[in-house]
Amino acid sequence: MTMPHSAFSYLVLLSLCGATALHANEALDILEGRKDAADISLPVASEGREPASKIKRHIIYPEQQWPPGPLDSFWQRSVLYTNPENPYVQEVAITGMLEFQAAIGKTEISGDEGVTNDGTRTRRARLGARMRVFRNTDIEAQGEFAGDSEYHGIERLSARTEIRPDTSVTYGKFRPHFTTEYAREPEELAYFDRSMLTNMIAPSRTLGVMLNHQRNEWDYGVGWFSGDADPYIPSVQGPGFLSLNLSRTFSEMSNGVPVRTKWTVDYIHHFDPADGDAIPRYDIAGKRSANGNQLVSQNPQFRQLLTTGVSIESPLYGFDGDFMMGRGDATVWGLTLSPSYWAIPGVLKIVGRYHYADTDDAGGLIATGGVSADPLFDDSPFYVGDEYHSFYLGANWHIHRNRLVMLNGLEYSAMKDDAGAGYETDAWIWHAGLRAAF
Repeated sequence: MTMPHSAFSYLVLLSLCGATALHANEALDILEGRKDAADISLPVASEGREPASKIKRHIIYPEQQWPPGPLDSFWQRSVLYTNPENPYVQEVAITGMLEFQAAIGKTEISGDEGVTNDGTRTRRARLGARMRVFRNTDIEAQGEFAGDSEYHGIERLSARTEIRPDTSVTYGKFRPHFTTEYAREPEELAYFDRSMLTNMIAPSRTLGVMLNHQRNEWDYGVGWFSGDADPYIPSVQGPGFLSLNLSRTFSEMSNGVPVRTKWTVDYIHHFDPADGDAIPRYDIAGKRSANGNQLVSQNPQFRQLLTTGVSIESPLYGFDGDFMMGRGDATVWGLTLSPSYWAIPGVLKIVGRYHYADTDDAGGLIATGGVSADPLFDDSPFYVGDEYHSFYLGANWHIHRNRLVMLNGLEYSAMKDDAGAGYETDAWIWHAGLRAAF
């Protein structure tokens, strides 16, 4: 398919932007694993200089410390080859994830017993590889084998090349950066699925190119993505959408404990919502909801997506917060608040999440339940309404770091339908399952 002139212009613009370069902050290099904290020299007091107590230092946030375990050697076998001295290939590793989950509960519709949510299934089953080549390029390829034909396929096939230490370009098929929650890899999530509104408005993984640049504590990103959401290899379909990202990461000491904070704002402009299926990621047009058998005539068409969020990490606690908005033929907005606390550091984490979404449009919100909260993975059954609340409280047992985790939690959700047919839903669901990743 011939690339539209507008899409070609964006690609050219992104390529030209690669010439821009400024020096990166050493703290960010350490946080991203490019440098070792031991290699960074902090200023010390000496004759003729300010005392150390008055010198402004960069606080280096330590990475998560995990207790040694019997599975360490087994997980290290996923790295098949490593040789920093090889000028062509420095590392080759296998990647993958298997996630099995179960749900027990019921959804009541307008006070009557409606849908039973009991079930088990494999939520994610991924296998792939990653490579470090030419000392400046990381290549990732991963397939998805769970779900139906609309979900399984090539999860990602992309490369990230460092043009300079502070400037990189990512290209191929990958997931655009949108919200703190959606930006996290599934193996890093404290829950089985992301919040309802995130799944509803976040863009699909698709073909694109993204330029990122760091300057001190700031990170800037601009990218173009195709409107095609083919589960295997997307084509360049329609004018696509533009993605703009801005974030600031900084660390500080709080009561003698290092705390890392990252603030982000993401904006997506879809040039032609009617041409392409990457936003939204799912397809429920022509289907009927489980609450009131309400017909959905067409998928939402969002032209603008905006989110701002914050992520806070310390050795004992964490917090993620997102505010999201989507505008098009309907306008939706909402927020997610997700605190966590290590009851037993590195072993047992207590997690919580509150999610709220709202709209003035009848049937403007779309939610699923049971063993999947993502309508792309499974939209049967789904519910529509104009106001949504959910509360989740759980405990995760980290058998081996973030790589082997048993997740458990209780969730209550409620969908109001005041602007529509009036079929409101209330659900209590117990979630449990196991996730393995390497």
